Amino acid sequence: MEYTELAAYDLPAGTVTSWTPRADAGRWQQDPRDLSPGHEAHLRDSEPGSWIGSVLRVPGPYEPEPLRRAIHAWMCRHEVLRTTVTRDAGQGWRRVTAPAEAVAVRDLVVGDLTAGQVTALLPSLLADVSPPAWPHCVLASVEPVGAGPERADHFVLAFGADHSVMDAYSQLLWFEEIVSLYDAARQGVADAELRALEVGSHVDFSAEDRKLAMTLAADGEPVRRWLDFLGPDAAFPRYGTDGVTRPAADAGEASRPQASRSSWLATVEQTDDLGARSRASGASAQSGVLAAFAHAARRVHGLDRLRFVLPMHTRYAPQHAAAVGWYVGLCPVDLDLSGIDPVLRDVDAGRAHPARMVDGNALTTTVERVHAAVLAGKPLVRYSFARIAELGGITDSPHFAVSYVDTRFVPGAERWSTWQARTLRSPAYGTDELYLWFLRTHDGLNVSTRYPDTPEAHAAVDALVEELRGCFQALGSDGKREAVA
Repeated sequence: MEYTELAAYDLPAGTVTSWTPRADAGRWQQDPRDLSPGHEAHLRDSEPGSWIGSVLRVPGPYEPEPLRRAIHAWMCRHEVLRTTVTRDAGQGWRRVTAPAEAVAVRDLVVGDLTAGQVTALLPSLLADVSPPAWPHCVLASVEPVGAGPERADHFVLAFGADHSVMDAYSQLLWFEEIVSLYDAARQGVADAELRALEVGSHVDFSAEDRKLAMTLAADGEPVRRWLDFLGPDAAFPRYGTDGVTRPAADAGEASRPQASRSSWLATVEQTDDLGARSRASGASAQSGVLAAFAHAARRVHGLDRLRFVLPMHTRYAPQHAAAVGWYVGLCPVDLDLSGIDPVLRDVDAGRAHPARMVDGNALTTTVERVHAAVLAGKPLVRYSFARIAELGGITDSPHFAVSYVDTRFVPGAERWSTWQARTLRSPAYGTDELYLWFLRTHDGLNVSTRYPDTPEAHAAVDALVEELRGCFQALGSDGKREAVA
């Protein structure tokens, strides 16, 4: 499992079909449930052409009608895929929702295309979503060309969705759900049974999120803590790839396409080893991975303080565990690295890229500090950052974010490699943003990054990835023996 842009996925030549939900204008109903503050901020600030999604090779032969029924059932199961917004004069945005029976799925055969044409076309098909216009999710399939068993074995299916109805965990849940629905549809399971799923609605969650957000006060602790984290100018710090906080970019400076890369950092055994060391310190594998990143950042950039935003889920209620929606809050992490010996020694100086051993005591100390820093920020996750920004006069968005997701226990995760499943993001634009997504999978630990597309930034990210790999290699090769700095 990797998190990349669609351009990095090996798409075949074949027959491309788009799949688009439709609902008659008269079937939409006024919905009194409020939008979350984050949704409203997204309507205001999102960039055109921005989307997230997933792609996989669905096992089994391509059959259009069962696929239509599977997609329709998925749309019916999750209310957030059947809701949108309208402008209400003088009152801003209002929600409208279509009942499940009002939604249909239309297919349109685009044609038989070469692999290059498919690669060029699919991103534009999936980017045909936006925050103010329904549908907020569209799909496309590719039936591979050719004769024989290869054609019958699988087909490619991908979706693109606006962030207002989707988060990373929803992207991951889709793989098992859509494959299971397609299998059931091919077996002739009735539509009513396909649509049946006891799951919460993100629309309900959004209304509750707004209620909680409106209890915040400008002089309350959540707002004060965020302002303290961000500094006296009440704006997100701009982190260049050298790790130094920079002033805000000039208003006239144009955003440029960001670079994107995916890198495998550690094997299953190496990741398990770091997880075991972290648990021995009373922390989690998340703290261990973030500690390894902190060591790498300190070695590359010479940092004594590392501040970043850590996205965390807000699926607190059991009924939302398997729901599609945007269940994400932000955790401010302020990590003090001072007093920790950053020196790493070479394990094998004869290697072209020598692995380096982190001092055992230093790693343990860093894990403990990461654990404490995340715990300190975690109470703020449940409060809408959009509302906090409004109350605190914060006009910027995060420019340095680090995410960690353990995907191993998501339904179907053990089959993702066979399905060539991958989560997707659209190309992004920015002047100095640095985002890292760590994914722990059944295949090991992967990091996906996006960063400024400059020689300096490429060199810095190369160095970070190499240091991270070296740390994990050293931990694995050392076994239980700790190094001496």
